[in-house]
Order: sequence, then structure tokens, then C-alpha cells
Amino acid sequence: MKKFFVAMLMIAISINAQTKDPNKLLDAVKTRFEKVKDYQADVEVKLDMEFIKVPPSKAKVYFKQPDKFKIDTEGFAMLPKQGTNFSPMQLLKGDYTAVFVRSDKVEGKSLDVVKLVPNTDTSNFIISTLWIDASQSIIRKVETTTKRSGTVKTEFTYTPTSTPLPTVLKISFNLGEANLPEATAMAEKKDNNGRGRSAKIKGSVIMTYANYKINKGISDKIFEEKKK
Repeated sequence: MKKFFVAMLMIAISINAQTKDPNKLLDAVKTRFEKVKDYQADVEVKLDMEFIKVPPSKAKVYFKQPDKFKIDTEGFAMLPKQGTNFSPMQLLKGDYTAVFVRSDKVEGKSLDVVKLVPNTDTSNFIISTLWIDASQSIIRKVETTTKRSGTVKTEFTYTPTSTPLPTVLKISFNLGEANLPEATAMAEKKDNNGRGRSAKIKGSVIMTYANYKINKGISDKIFEEKKK
């Protein structure tokens, strides 16, 4: 089924005379990001959901090549697992087929749209679509449909710097319906038995980054899980 899906994608885009090599686009993104050996930053996290109201929270994020990532939050911060680690190394690892779809003009920028289709059934995502700014070798947007966590869209805002690190990350998610426990602020509406009712879990998280420290050296101990 996956091979058939990929084949149909290839046929659908073959009418494009200006087809680009998707793997070259992805390799350029990875090559640029590889120059960031490690970083840490302060983050402000704002959550926007219908059934829960929480004030903005503070966090610190740490990253070290190739795939070490950690986020420390002050207080409560509900973050989807997909999206918070914007490392292309994490996003582009695994066995997949990359397909160039088209070039889009978004807010005056020319972006190349590439779809990733996993080649194995063990992958945790069904399909992922990337909007790549080839002029800077950065990813502007990612939309991923996962097997367990619904659809997650991540949008990146950058400032003109020499590093491929965003200043703002907006993660929009739609996780489907879930039963909300009575004890939480999310369960404002209850069914006829007074119990927490089900509701659609969707919303967005906006993460604003500041005080980047890049390639200063981070100890592996930072990423070790603390024993409880």
C-alpha cells in the first residue's frame, strides 16, 4: 500500500516540468544545521486551548548533536511530543521516500514543498509535508500526520542571522477526542452523570526563544534523566 501511495504521488507530480531533487533539498538543510554542535536557550511558552487556561510559562531548552534534546519547564507546560525538538536530524532520520511536490510562494518567499512517506510500518508518522526555504536551507513549516497523536503543524519564524535557529515556534495540534477528567479545569462541561466528558483536544503552543548560547559546549549530564 505504501509503495502504491508513493507511486501515485510520483505520477501526480510528474507533470511538473521543473521537478527538483528532494534529497538534495533535505541534505542542504541537514548540512547547514550540522554546524550547530549544541545550543541552549530561554523559552516563553504560551498555550492556547479551548478547555484549559494557563498563564505563560518559562522553560529552558538544550540540544546537542546528533539527537540529544531536553526541555526544562517552570511549572505546568502542556507540550505535544512532536514539534518541540526542531532539529532536522530528528525530523529527517529513518527510512522514508522523499517526493518533491511543487514550489509555493508564501509571504513573498519561494518555498519548495517536499513530502516524506515512511517505507516501513514501524514509523510513528503516516506522512509529513515540509516547506523548505532553499535560499537559506531552512524549514519554514512542517505538517505531520501521526499514527497516535493526530496532526501536528509546526511553523518557524527566523531572524536574519547566520544560524538556522528559529526565534518563534508555533505548534498547532489536533489530537482528536479524549475523555477529560472531572478534576481538571478542562472538564468544565460534564455529562448527565456529573462525570468529565469527552472533548476535542486541539489548540496551539507558541514558543518564543531568547538568549541563545550556540556551540559553547554542553555536558552530556544535562540530558541524563534524574532518578526519582
